[in-house]
Parts: sequence; C-alpha cells; structure tokens
Amino acid sequence: MPRVSDKEIAAYLEELEGSEDGLDDSSSECEDEVSYYANAREVIADLEEQDDETEQVDSGENDAEHDDREDRDPPLVNEEPEGLAVSMSDNDFNKFLGVLIYTSVIKYPSTRLYWSNKYGYEPIKKTMPQKSQELSRDNPSRDKLYKIRPVIDTLNDRFSQIPLDQSLSIDEQMCATKMSHYIKQYLPNKPHKWGFKLYLLCSLLGYAHKFEIYTGSNGQNIPDHNEPDLGEAGNTVVRLARIVPRRVGHIITFDNFYTSLPLVTYLAKEGIFSLGTVRINRLRNCKLPDKKALMKRNIPRGFYEENVANVDGIDVSAVVWKDNKPVNLLSTYVGAEPATTVTRFDKTKKERVPISCPKVVREYNAHMGGVDLLDSFIGRYHITMKSRKWTMRLFYHLLDLSVINAWIMYKKVQIQTDCDMAKLNLCNFRLDLAESLCRVGIPANGPKRGRPSSNLPVELDLKRYRSNAQTTPAKDIRLDQTAHWAVWLEKQQRSTIVDG
Repeated sequence: MPRVSDKEIAAYLEELEGSEDGLDDSSSECEDEVSYYANAREVIADLEEQDDETEQVDSGENDAEHDDREDRDPPLVNEEPEGLAVSMSDNDFNKFLGVLIYTSVIKYPSTRLYWSNKYGYEPIKKTMPQKSQELSRDNPSRDKLYKIRPVIDTLNDRFSQIPLDQSLSIDEQMCATKMSHYIKQYLPNKPHKWGFKLYLLCSLLGYAHKFEIYTGSNGQNIPDHNEPDLGEAGNTVVRLARIVPRRVGHIITFDNFYTSLPLVTYLAKEGIFSLGTVRINRLRNCKLPDKKALMKRNIPRGFYEENVANVDGIDVSAVVWKDNKPVNLLSTYVGAEPATTVTRFDKTKKERVPISCPKVVREYNAHMGGVDLLDSFIGRYHITMKSRKWTMRLFYHLLDLSVINAWIMYKKVQIQTDCDMAKLNLCNFRLDLAESLCRVGIPANGPKRGRPSSNLPVELDLKRYRSNAQTTPAKDIRLDQTAHWAVWLEKQQRSTIVDG
C-alpha cells in the first residue's frame, strides 16, 4: 500500500469537518463507541500504539510455541556442532584398521560393495557396519598438518625405537592423489606424479625409521640453534638424521637433490659418513671434466676421474664416471679405488663388454634403494578406499607404511630366531593382521545379539554354512530348468566306513 503523508491526513480531516454530517453533532446515533481524531498527530500516535500491541501478541504466541516445543520428545539424533568427530573405543578403532587392511588385499571396485547383501565380504560385514569414521580435530595453528600431527608424532616415535642398521638412505616418496590441496606436489619424474610428498629415512630392507611430510617453504623448516642452515633439502637431511647415533660408523646415502659440500662436511663432523650423487654446479672450483668434454667419442665408456680435497678439516672425494651419461658422486669415506669391472652392452659389437667401475659407484648402488624397495612393497597391496578429506588419504598411506614396517620386522625376527615356521608373504601377513584386528574383543563363537531366532529357514541356512559340504547354487541357477536331469547308475552305490 502507498504511504499516506501527514498533509493528506490533515486535508482529509478538514474535509470531514466541513461535511453536512458534522463531526461535533452529539445527536448522531452510533451503535459502537467511536473516537475521533483532532489532527494528524493523534492518528499517527494511535497507529503506533496498535503496532506495539500486535508485537506483544506475536511474542506471546512465540513464547507459547516455544513452551510447546520444550514439552515435545527430544529428536532421535542429537545435533552436534559441525567438525566434531564420532567417538570410538580402542576396539572399534582396531576394527576400523582391520577393515582398511582387508581392503588393501581384497579389492572391490566400490567401497559400498564390501557391505553388499549379495556380493559383500563377510569378514568386513561382520566386523562393523557401513559407517564413516573421522579423526578428531584440534584448533588450527601454524602447523599445516595439525589435524594429523598426533598420528605423525606417534608413528615417528614408534619407528625410531628400532635399532638402526649401518647403511641408511634418504629419498622422497609420493602419496598418490589428485585431490585439490595446497600441499599437493607435482613430480614429473615419479611414477605417480601428483600427490603429497614425504621424505623418509630407510634401511636397506625398506624399514622406515623416520618420515616427514613436505608442506612447502613456509618458514617452518628453520634449523635448531646448534644446526647450520643448509637450505631446504639440506635441512631435511639434518632433521631426519637427528635419530642417527653419532660416531659409530653409520652411512647415509642420498641423491643429487640433497647432496652438497656443506651437508657432507657437517655430517662428517657429527660422526656420520655420507655418500651421494651431486650436481656439478654445486662444486665450486671443481676441476673435474664437464659433460660436454666427457661425451666426446675419443673418451671410452668406463672412464673415471677423482679429485680429493680437504674442506674444514674433512677429506672429501669427488668422482666422475662415464656410463651412458656422466655421473658425479661426492663422498666422505670412499673413493674411486680400487676399481672393479661391470658389463655393459656395446651397440657396435652387439655384445656385452666389460668396463671399469669405481668403488664409489658400487657403494652407492649397494646402499641406495631402501625407499624404492618400500615403494614397491606399498605398490603391491595398498588401501584403495576413496575419501574427499586429505587427512584420510594421508592416514591411509601412513597405515600402509606401518604395515610394511611390521612385516619387515616379522621377517627379521624369523631370520634371527631360526624359526621353523613357514614365513608369511605380504599378502598373507596383511590378511592375518586384518583378521586379528577385526576380532579384537569378540568371543570365539562370535557375538550374541538379541534373542535366539525361531525361524526354521534361517537356522537351516546357518547349519548348512557350518558344514563342509558343497555350497548350494544360487536360486537363479537352481531354477533355470537347464541340465538338471537325474543321472541313472547301473549299480547302486552305498557309503562305506573304513575302520582305522
């Protein structure tokens, strides 16, 4: 409705006063008691009072409605603030881990098929219902991994309790995923190019003693007060090497992404030997021949050259070796001599020929490869459950990493104790581990739920499944009316009991 101005109200009242009826005529009869306004202000004041009364009536109705709601039954599901996780006991969490390990071996195209009534996997269906579980959340801080930081710290603490072997290697690993997240990396030279990058310290057997998830150059990787600043890659090696005992002969091997002259000299001062391939531009005033000179035809395959220098009281050996391409290596404990021979295929002679190989190359090939071996173990059986949460994807990868570490320790104990029992391969080890976790806290005969069933068909089915007889075909196959004729025998056969 259009709003009436004060002037229009005043003109309307003047018109009423000048009418024939007369507003002041007391002889006029009215059935209802009516009040008249002297001016426009009284009309506006009366309208405002009516609005106040209407609001009071509405508020009273709302209060009554609120009281009625309080008297009603509570909702079936309690509404919790968004972000709170579902609470679970230790047994429930163990079952959750067991289900995840089952899925790494028994692979279905969809996660929901594990709980399907027709095609579902019984050990998983009996363990827990189809219900999503989430990790608890804490208040965010400067740490980008604060949501899973307790898991990372706990696993690193457990992994580092195992005594370290003499030969260790440091390399990066990819947790493959293409989900959108700011810490996701792209490494074109890796088999899985997209994912979260991890730095690992591994033994020759593939056991991960310590790991670190890369979150970017954001100032968090600042070294301690007694550690030098060696750059992003060098500081990563220094942090991973904190758990390595000093001056007991440990050797750390890494590739050219980490190797630098300040890094190897610092590790040598700490009592840790190091070896790694190196980029030639990181060796200042190096007199080794460059790639252009080595790739000439007059230089034979197998040519090598070594330069030794003393840097801050540490003897450092730099070696270049020509294979298919030149390879540069830097070491603080081994050099080129004594050289050995290896065989390579010669395209001109169409046969394998022996060439010279420096000792430092043999050492590098023998000690570098623990992380790659761990990657091959994870690639055989890994958790394939999909999730939109980056925390769950990293949690699945860390769970696979923990299972591989447990399997490596199992094999190591079997060798040290000379156990006569057959060793479990990775597949059987995962299945046994998943079964053990799923049956935690459950009686041997299975859980009893509800009253005993009085349904005869159900009892017959259960009895049939307990027997070792051949399973009954599906209903569609039994009733297809094809090739189910009786076979008549010439002589009746009876079952015999062999005395034994």
